[in-house]
Amino acid sequence: MQNKNITLRYIKESDIADYIRWTTTETEWCQWDAPWENNDSGEFVQRQRNSLGKTPERYSKLEIETACGKHIGWVSAYKMEGEKLVVGIGIPAVTDRGQGYGYNALTLFMSYLFQHEKVLYTQTWSGNTPMIRLAEKIGFAESGRITGIREVRGGKYDALTFSITRAKFEKNQFNWSGKPTD
Repeated sequence: MQNKNITLRYIKESDIADYIRWTTTETEWCQWDAPWENNDSGEFVQRQRNSLGKTPERYSKLEIETACGKHIGWVSAYKMEGEKLVVGIGIPAVTDRGQGYGYNALTLFMSYLFQHEKVLYTQTWSGNTPMIRLAEKIGFAESGRITGIREVRGGKYDALTFSITRAKFEKNQFNWSGKPTD
């Protein structure tokens, strides 16, 4: 899948070096992506290695590559509470954020998923204002909140769930179909 700014593609061997760097030296993103979890960097990298050469079920995770060929992160989807499909995004390097890549990648991924789904969800925590702003920009609306359940750096935060219907998404001009590139 691609648009003028980014390509969504399957993982390849050269991406593993990025995952190693993102989990050992460029770890600032871990402060935003479920920081209450104790993520083992070796386990995280091994999961990426294990996905090499495999076609994920309904494209559950795709890599984000810029138009100039730089691998900058990933988009993903997972099931919540049975059948609810939750989307997420990770762009680890601070220098790659704030340039529209996240918006372009997530809306492109959602366009594909909406070929099969009527509603999509995203989840975050109340301290992750960049993700909240991105969700709202796309058109997600808060649909669930559990107060004070997340503890991050000594503070209590809410767990947030957002949702968007296919009709609202399409009304906001997003309508694209395709499949990931190899």
